[in-house]
Amino acid sequence: MAKIFKSHGKLMITGEYFVLRGAKSLLLPTKFYQDMTVSKLDKKPIISWESYDHNHKKWFSVEFNLPYITIVGKRTEQKVFLKKILDFVIKKIPKIFDNNIGLKIKTRMDFQRNWGLGSSAILINNLSNYFGLDPFEVSKNVTNSSCADIASVVTSKPITYSLSNKKPLYKHVNFNPEFSKNLLFVFLNKKQSSNKEVEKFKSLKINDSEINSITQITNEILNCKGIDDFNYLINEHEKIISNKIKRKPVKNLLFNDFEGSIKSLGAWGGDFVLASSENNSKNYFRRKGFETSFSYDEIIT
Repeated sequence: MAKIFKSHGKLMITGEYFVLRGAKSLLLPTKFYQDMTVSKLDKKPIISWESYDHNHKKWFSVEFNLPYITIVGKRTEQKVFLKKILDFVIKKIPKIFDNNIGLKIKTRMDFQRNWGLGSSAILINNLSNYFGLDPFEVSKNVTNSSCADIASVVTSKPITYSLSNKKPLYKHVNFNPEFSKNLLFVFLNKKQSSNKEVEKFKSLKINDSEINSITQITNEILNCKGIDDFNYLINEHEKIISNKIKRKPVKNLLFNDFEGSIKSLGAWGGDFVLASSENNSKNYFRRKGFETSFSYDEIIT
C-alpha cells in the first residue's frame, strides 16, 4: 500500500543571511505544497524516482541501484543531491536496503519549480518522515542551511526561528496584521543558488550589534500595528543587509518609482520580494514585466 507525505513551502520574511549567525527570523508557511507517494517494489532492488511539476509533467527521474545507492546513468546536480540524502539514510539505518525490496517514489508540487519556496526542505522533510528520521539532523548533514526552512516546513505555521549554540529554537507566533491586505508577494522570475549565497555570507565578519538589530526588527514587526511602522522596519532591514553584502536593495534596482517599501525575501537577487504600500496594485508590477504576484491571503496559509 502506498504511503503519501505532504509538506508546505515557506517564505522567510526577516532574518535572511543573518539567521546563520543567530539572528531571529520570521517565517510564514505558504498554501503551496509538494507531496510524495512511496510504494514498495517487491524483489526489485532499485529506487525508481519521478518528479512532476504543477502541470503533472515529469521534469526529473532517476534510478538508484540498491543497496549502495548507485546512480544509474548520467550524474546531475539533482541526482547527486538526492543520493546524498539517501546515503545519510543508510548511515543512520544500516542495511535498510538489504532486503531485496525496492521503492517507487513520485513527487508532485502544486507550484512552479523556479519559485523556490523551500523545495529542498520540503524534500528532506517528506523523506525524513518516510524513513522515520529527524529532518533537522538530515538537513544539517546534507546542506549548509540554518534549518530555518526545515522548522517552517515541519510546523506549517508562522514561526520565529534562531540558532542558539548551533541548535534550532523556534516557536509558533501570531502574524496576520491588519494591513496584510496591503502586502504583495512578487516573483522576480530569477532563481538564486541559496547554497552559494550562504557560503559567501559565511566568509563575512558579522558584529553582534548587527545580529541584535535584525532580531529587534523581527520582534518589532511581530508587534507592528500600522503599515507606516512596518515599512520603516523593512527599510531598515534592507539597509543592514545591503551594507553587509555590498548589494543594492531591490527597490533601488528595479522599482525606484514604487510608492511604498519593498523587501527581498531569501537570497538577494532572486525568488520573491515583499511589496508593502497603501495603494498596492498588481498592475504596477505587471507593467514592469513581473506577471506573478500574490496577495497575502492568496499565498500565506
